[in-house]
Amino acid sequence: MKEFEDIVFTAYLILLIIISTFIIGRFLYFYRTRNARVKIKYETKPFQYLGYISVVMLPLFILGTINYIFILQKGNLFAPYWAKFLLLALLLLLFLTELYYIFYPQPKKLNRAMKIIFLIPLSVLAFLFNQTYLKAIKHPDVASSVIIELPFEGTWIASGAGGSGLTNHHDRIESQKYAIDIVKFGDNCRIFENEGIKNEDSYTFGARIISPVNGKVVFALDSLPDIKITDREKLAGNHIIVQFQDTLFVALAHLKQNSIKVKIGDFVETGDELAQVGNSGNTDFPHLHIHVQDSESYNIESTKTYPVRFKVFSRMRYIFWTKQTNQFLLSNDIVKSN
Repeated sequence: MKEFEDIVFTAYLILLIIISTFIIGRFLYFYRTRNARVKIKYETKPFQYLGYISVVMLPLFILGTINYIFILQKGNLFAPYWAKFLLLALLLLLFLTELYYIFYPQPKKLNRAMKIIFLIPLSVLAFLFNQTYLKAIKHPDVASSVIIELPFEGTWIASGAGGSGLTNHHDRIESQKYAIDIVKFGDNCRIFENEGIKNEDSYTFGARIISPVNGKVVFALDSLPDIKITDREKLAGNHIIVQFQDTLFVALAHLKQNSIKVKIGDFVETGDELAQVGNSGNTDFPHLHIHVQDSESYNIESTKTYPVRFKVFSRMRYIFWTKQTNQFLLSNDIVKSN
């Protein structure tokens, strides 16, 4: 995993340098041409309107860019907090400075032509980014969702979640459409230590899993080794299924070998310890897989899954924590129990 972290870090570094260079360059150019600039109300009418269109498109572009990077880019799972914070700060500075420049244009043919040239891709990207984001956040409403508690303690980040394939790789499998994959943060706000190669390097491996519902254990398997298994009968690896309503069952998969603390027939309450996260089944790295289904058996061919929301928790989608009630997760959402 260290390789992926390095790639994301490098990508962020390049992006931050590009934005910083652009802001500095634009400021120096504006400063040199300040005496040749006028207030937008003194521009010719067509270019006044062009400026007003830019005022609308610019924040849409910035907002779309933020959502694209923070939510739609799966690599953001490995991005350090300081890089995300600095990116948001630079994008805010870019927005404020460009907004100011728009209201003080330089009424020359070349500058007017450049405005038109930049406005076209700006508008296209703003439309595409925001249209994609609106598709990504579509999720069944509360009345159509199953509400459960978080199945863990501490701070975790979703590596795959949401109601569409834009943020959730489970979407391609109908029986797991609303499933969630989630991994644990360590004290250093990383998901692994050392090189992230061994299971033990992952902060998720061995993390305690608690019951998200009151119910009855109807299935439990923990004899499989903590290695990747592609056998279709063993894709879930070690897993537990808890029935909490007549036709509702919560499945917790990819558990650690010999870590399950309950057995079939046991009744559990919300918060009871169930097992530890492992790396068994069809996994690339240790993570917890959770979904709610209509069957007591884990069968990707025939089971139906339901959209999941969590009762009360704190979420960081960008760089600030907010309290959430009965909300769903998207990829890269950082969550913790209140």
